[in-house]
Amino acid sequence: MKVYRPEIDGLRAISVIAVILYHAEFTIAGHTLLRGGYIGVDVFFVISGFLISQILLTEIEATGRIDFLKFYARRARRILPALFAVVFVTIPFAYYLLLPSELLDFANSIGSSLLFGSNIYFYFTAAQYGEPNTLLKPFLHTWSLSVEEQFYIGFPLLLLITRRYFKSRFLPCVLLVASLSFVLCVVTVRYDQQQAFYSPLTRAWELLAGTLLAYHEVRRGRPRPRPLLAAAGLLLVLGSLILFRKDTVHPGLVTVIPVIGTCLVLAFAGHQDAVGRLLASRPAALTGLVSYSLYLWHYPVFAFLRLTSLNFNNGDRFLAIAATVLVAVVSFIVIEKPLRHSRKSRALWIYLGSSVATITAAVVSAISMAGFPHRLDQIYPPLAQTNEARLESTFLSLNNNIQAGKPIIFIIGDSHARNWSIALKNYIDADRYQVVAISYLNCMVEIKNDIVKAPSRASIYDKYCIPFEKYINDKSLLSRTKAIFLTSLRPFEYTVNPFRFELLSWMKSHSDDARIFVFGNYFQLDELHSCLGLMFQRKSDASICLREATYPPPNQPLEQLPFFPSDLAFTYVDIVKLHCDYDKERCLTSSRGVPFITDWNHLTAEFLTTLIGDILEKRTADLRSDGLLDFLVPPHARQSERTASSQPNAGRTSSASP
Repeated sequence: MKVYRPEIDGLRAISVIAVILYHAEFTIAGHTLLRGGYIGVDVFFVISGFLISQILLTEIEATGRIDFLKFYARRARRILPALFAVVFVTIPFAYYLLLPSELLDFANSIGSSLLFGSNIYFYFTAAQYGEPNTLLKPFLHTWSLSVEEQFYIGFPLLLLITRRYFKSRFLPCVLLVASLSFVLCVVTVRYDQQQAFYSPLTRAWELLAGTLLAYHEVRRGRPRPRPLLAAAGLLLVLGSLILFRKDTVHPGLVTVIPVIGTCLVLAFAGHQDAVGRLLASRPAALTGLVSYSLYLWHYPVFAFLRLTSLNFNNGDRFLAIAATVLVAVVSFIVIEKPLRHSRKSRALWIYLGSSVATITAAVVSAISMAGFPHRLDQIYPPLAQTNEARLESTFLSLNNNIQAGKPIIFIIGDSHARNWSIALKNYIDADRYQVVAISYLNCMVEIKNDIVKAPSRASIYDKYCIPFEKYINDKSLLSRTKAIFLTSLRPFEYTVNPFRFELLSWMKSHSDDARIFVFGNYFQLDELHSCLGLMFQRKSDASICLREATYPPPNQPLEQLPFFPSDLAFTYVDIVKLHCDYDKERCLTSSRGVPFITDWNHLTAEFLTTLIGDILEKRTADLRSDGLLDFLVPPHARQSERTASSQPNAGRTSSASP
């Protein structure tokens, strides 16, 4: 007979509270609270492996078989009703708050959750757990449910196979599989941490740790309580939650610490010792009972509140947690508990079946309609969207027909290089210079033996990295390079691609004494908000994005920034100062219906074209003294040149400046 152990619910309570606090990101005196809270999921894995294995091992020991129908019916009762309730409640919020691309991702994440594969979906869509943008994905947290569900499918099969073909060798088989999973985890995390994080193959050892403990209890009975070992286990778990950081290599070798700690608590905590009494206390046990609902609700509640709050502060975090607790308790009382223990099986299966059909219809509708883009028409006209998309699609063809012998201007950068290249090419003196535009977006750049290597981090970035490596190593281009334009996100601060200034130095050393220009950034939001999202949610134009922009600050001391290259000669082009001198009342926010940014930091190609033209027209003297007009032509000068060249026998204007 199964005996209720309240201390397990207490351990669940610690896990779910840790995960919720981790995702809340409370800040105290500039420090983020409980940065290792993600370990709560690993504790859940061990508990799940222990409990599920205990059920199955007890059944197979008693009957010699597994009643799969009964087993999966119990799992469905436990998991699906509350999950479906969360889906139904969040769909209207998603429709009214998420952009088309976000709604499409939302629909795909729900669909993959229904198929027990959201961990796989999030891995292949490059959702890097813990990064700011993933905090806005309402169903990202279902990755762990999918890992557990995959275990529920795989473990019973392992149990049956070992019993049928290996008789009494279940323990060695589990040890072998767990060891292989652990080794795979340690190896994989070195070259692909996200794969190690999301893969059931690299997580199986954590669940199987619980299995080994369950096997010992089923075969030999529960070990007698050992207060010191239980206390040591709890300390290992709590220490991991407190001491692990975002940059801790996880899952990996150090993950053994909380896994062993959880096993020690499960094995040796008793009703009479301090650890057992603490975990079995009524507040802890009740929180543990509601832990599944708390886990399900917290992430979408946090995601939607972050989307609608311009400054998600500690007050908002308390509000999010209060809302999570409220809806989780209601969900537990009204849905999870009654349906889990309901004897009306027919009504339950009708509810589950109709829910699957309804959710599937909603998912298919959102995917087939591409996220219902018509919802944006009021704030971002379709014609403007089409024109911007057409402009952005021209980047990869900018380097077609490079002319031999003509002086070169390199435009180089990260993801910002695309739209900057498209815009700048409109103003470069094409009679004198040839543009080569390249991006090192997600390229692993390394200079070795006077050769630049730039393999891509994933095949989808080959379209950038292959041309980048080709053109950057072309000495015939470098030898006639007169100018290099760097267009990067926060060039003196951005921690990604720290090689950029070393690369510029290398290029200059192979060039025709090229001038280097580093272009500053225009106004940007924080990483949790997109301009288009703010416009959509507030039914406003792009001026709301300018008002809420938090970067760049005026008069920023560049020399004090971490990546400022003091040993490199370059000219910094402060486009905000040149355009409107940091007076937001004078700054442009859109061009021909296209907002200045649609995400949080990338300027649109249409807006950049207008912005650069405006600066060239109004700040000619400043740009001439900086030397930029040696390479760029103001719009009115270009128009004069076109007019002159269109007249019979007219002499061609060769000057780049008025």
